[in-house]
Amino acid sequence: MNGVVLWSDVDQNKAVIWCEDQGELAFFAQKASFDVVDLHEGDLICFDLTVQHNKRMAENPQILEEAACMGLARSLKVAEPETVPKQARSQETAKVIRFSAHKNQKRRENSSHRNCVG
Repeated sequence: MNGVVLWSDVDQNKAVIWCEDQGELAFFAQKASFDVVDLHEGDLICFDLTVQHNKRMAENPQILEEAACMGLARSLKVAEPETVPKQARSQETAKVIRFSAHKNQKRRENSSHRNCVG
């Protein structure tokens, strides 16, 4: 997955990443002190995406271009979403279809029949 670093803490080796799939943000936390990756805001990176405890996590990040998208976090913060009118919920419950009537239907003469054992 590719993404852009929106926020990073160099001292704690942590970062928040905006992913190319426009899904939830991914989080990065360097576990081992060796082979430290120095991520900064605006860096365009490539990484492996995993889900841990319902959180998207970035692993094995590689910097593709440093400071490629500087100011992206600020731009996202000030961008106003389009106003979408709230739609009234017209359907209160789902329509339930009973299958009991299906048992009483005649089978077609040419249809194949399978005997399934459960």
